[in-house]
Amino acid sequence: MLEHVATIPPNFFTPDGERLSWRAYVFLTLLCLAFFAPGFATLPPTDRDESLFAQASKQMIESGNVVDIRFQDQPRYKKPIGIYWLQAISARLLDPQHLNEIWAYRVPSFLGATLAVIMTACLGALLFGPRAGLLAAIMMTGCLILNVEARLAKTDAALLGSIMVAQYALARAYTGYGNAQIGWGIRLAFWTAIGAGILLKGPIILLIVLSTMLWLRATEKNLEWFTALKPLLGIPYTFLLVAPWFAAIILASHGGFIEQSAGHDMLGKLWQDQGRGFLPPGVYLLAFPFTFFPFALWASLAAPDCWFNRREPAVRFCLGWIVPAWIVFELVLAKLPHYVMPLYPAIAMLAAKFLLDGFPSLTERRFRFVPATAIGLWLMAGTGIALTAALLPYMLDRAWNAGQIAAGLLLLIAQGTSLILFFQRRESGVIVMAAGNLVFVTCLFGAMLPHLQPLWVSSQIVQTVAILKPCADSPRIASTYNEPSLVFLAGTATQLRTDGASVAGDLQRDPCSVGVVEDNQRDSFLRSFAQDAHPPQPVAIIDGFIVPRGRRSKMTLYLMPRGSGGAP
Repeated sequence: MLEHVATIPPNFFTPDGERLSWRAYVFLTLLCLAFFAPGFATLPPTDRDESLFAQASKQMIESGNVVDIRFQDQPRYKKPIGIYWLQAISARLLDPQHLNEIWAYRVPSFLGATLAVIMTACLGALLFGPRAGLLAAIMMTGCLILNVEARLAKTDAALLGSIMVAQYALARAYTGYGNAQIGWGIRLAFWTAIGAGILLKGPIILLIVLSTMLWLRATEKNLEWFTALKPLLGIPYTFLLVAPWFAAIILASHGGFIEQSAGHDMLGKLWQDQGRGFLPPGVYLLAFPFTFFPFALWASLAAPDCWFNRREPAVRFCLGWIVPAWIVFELVLAKLPHYVMPLYPAIAMLAAKFLLDGFPSLTERRFRFVPATAIGLWLMAGTGIALTAALLPYMLDRAWNAGQIAAGLLLLIAQGTSLILFFQRRESGVIVMAAGNLVFVTCLFGAMLPHLQPLWVSSQIVQTVAILKPCADSPRIASTYNEPSLVFLAGTATQLRTDGASVAGDLQRDPCSVGVVEDNQRDSFLRSFAQDAHPPQPVAIIDGFIVPRGRRSKMTLYLMPRGSGGAP
């Protein structure tokens, strides 16, 4: 009976069955809202990248300088201006009176992720039919890595949206060359998306688009179809979109932006691990069952069919999208899970296409080991994710979260049910898995993580300072806890110090300040007041887990005694 409930309604398709109806796109938009909204406004700012982006965007609003990018008084020239503009506009429009509310800076990521899902449906319908497009979009909506990135004020979800627009236009040209299907709207969308992607994250969008084109050129010996996008007009148009800001920042930074962004950040990733440790090629492949969870099973099962059907134009397009860029990402020394996310829509489309075909290659004797291996890895990944989420509250806070445990069990039940449906109606298995994952994601991001206090050290510090109120005005914080989320929440004037003696100097100069001193700097802090008749007093202790460092740390908050040099 379940396979009849977990099915796609017929009215999600046009009467001729050739396209998705408006109801399908409304459904996908609501599905994105259901997946991405839990925790969107309640999760505190994370360290480090999200808080660095959001703080730089906030300073753009505060200073009125829409060209330069700064974190406090330091230039931040790792990425182009696009995401900072989007975040600044979002925060200025949505929450102008409370610029330290992180949700306003996350809106571009939410919209970018939603756009990526919608465009996955459009592109999947174009290449493989509307049913495959809808299933691929459902997979993208529920996959773990997009659910993380949609909630973070960073570049990657917005970049994915621009890449999907560009790839859709490229596919329209590839599949429609010579039959008058390419209008100026498609051409404008393609070149605008290229410009937007460059302003968001430099050449990453070019890597995806150009590697797809080069693959098609190498396998088909033909790129004449690309002329339908009018590159002789489009390239100058894209240049006009991106050149003004690049020229302005090069002049304003005296060349510093090129040195830091292109030299250190982008090219440095090719041969440096940038402090994250060396990760060998193959890491992204090993991580795929987790990053594309819970739909990695169907993608794995589709691999043999992708190979046997590699000469089909639509499959060829997706392979050109995936294979060359994946190799590049594996060879680059600096690796983070979201780097390969721009390739996941193509993987989802291939998984959906061969799912609907019934994975015909798996009937061959030489591939009989594939289902058992894929299912085993998939079940292990699901168990690991559910178990980690269930244990995390106890490991960090010595408390169990019954709701998260129940959500993990439901996720495992959904996996088992999907396997049963796999042999009856395969698309029903995807829908059941998406539904179980929705409950899990809602509990994880919406209920458990926001209330797991040891993770949110900066929030605890700011909340404690607000209660203490050492002076009538908002106090300045001086801290050896140097995470950017503290600056975002406490204000741009927050003093990040490298040692306790520097924090002591800040308190001596401004008795209204609050000192935040980690245990390993406490002795140097207290020694600075050895000759002082009125040393600072400890008023609170915060014990938390600092995620970027991967360890716990204890911090003591200090106040100068009242009447010492100006304190009320």
